[in-house]
Amino acid sequence: MDGQERDLVVLHVAFAVVAALVLLVPGQLAQGWRIWILLIGYNVATLGVVLIRGHDAWLRAWWFAAVTSVFQVVPDAFLVAGLGTLTFPADGAPNLGPVTASMALMWTIPLVLIVSAADSATRRRGAVVGWVTAVLTAGVVFVGAEALLPPLGIWEPVGVTTIGGWLAPYVLPPELLLGAAAWWGVQVTRERHPLLVVPVGALVSLLYTGALAASWLLLERGLLA
Repeated sequence: MDGQERDLVVLHVAFAVVAALVLLVPGQLAQGWRIWILLIGYNVATLGVVLIRGHDAWLRAWWFAAVTSVFQVVPDAFLVAGLGTLTFPADGAPNLGPVTASMALMWTIPLVLIVSAADSATRRRGAVVGWVTAVLTAGVVFVGAEALLPPLGIWEPVGVTTIGGWLAPYVLPPELLLGAAAWWGVQVTRERHPLLVVPVGALVSLLYTGALAASWLLLERGLLA
């Protein structure tokens, strides 16, 4: 494990511990504002570590993830207002249309983890292993998110088949595709102008939105049945 990987693991483990304490310990502050504080803290801490320690690859991965996270409000809104398969309960903080506004920052964390794992695997084992790692990591990260976040009241699946009342299987294929698409996006933008991340991130989110629609039609509506 090199210095960047070690710092990345330490930061994310520390963030997980802090997040558990902030979200699970009762207090006066609304849940939505706790989430905002955590997400802003995550991004500030990430920038501090990568700039002080000189982790350029992590910086570029974070930048791609942060920009793409903003665009991810679109597929979230599509699930709420278009398909009606998702809802965001009131959490005491502002919304962005039908979506909890903090979602514009929340996708940054899983995307950083996915592309960082794929990057490490590529450097050690080659491109094919890197792509496989991106997909497998996306599966682990997003299944974990689907298990942990709905019970905290961050979002809820509505009117779709679920496993255990929280995991909607139709979202899994698009999320695996999102992992691969994010890794592709980081690779094509890494050595180019930072603003190229904007259209590429938008394209990744658009691809994810289309994949959600197709998966819903196939798995929930039985289009091919």
